[in-house]
This record gives sequence, structure tokens and C-alpha cells, in this order.
Amino acid sequence: MSLPQLDDRACPDPCAGPCSGCPDRIVCRCLKVTEGTIVEAIATLGLRTVKEVRAATGAGDGCTCCHQQIRAYLEVDAPAAAPLAAAG
Repeated sequence: MSLPQLDDRACPDPCAGPCSGCPDRIVCRCLKVTEGTIVEAIATLGLRTVKEVRAATGAGDGCTCCHQQIRAYLEVDAPAAAPLAAAG
């Protein structure tokens, strides 16, 4: 399910409001890691891969069902790749 589809459904977690953008929403159910924790780690630590998110937050270290959603956060929140230096 893509993030836009998630926006259109009722949030199954106890926080109020739609699922997308709720920092208290649990993304990794195995380890109880929230959206806010993941997004903050991506933005502040410059994470670019699921492996880096796993190492920094623990999210995705269980059943791996949240990996697709973590990738979606990375697409939106990860820093742009640094330009390659000109050879010369």
C-alpha cells in the first residue's frame, strides 16, 4: 500500500487523525518504533538506506514488514545525494 493510500484510511493506532504525518504512529510493530523516530533519524543523521535506518532506530529488525514503508520515508526525507566531484 502506498503512502497516499495510507492517508485515506482510518488510523489503527491510538493517535488522532490520518495515518500519514502522525509522529506517534507505530511503523515497526515488532520493535514499536514510531514514524517520528524514523523520520527524525533520516533527517538528522542523513540516513539513505533501510540498513542505515535499522542500525540507527532498530526499525525493520523484526519481521521486515515495515521495510517498504521505511523506503517510502527515505524517498521523501533522505538528503539528496552529493554531486560527484569532477575528475581531473
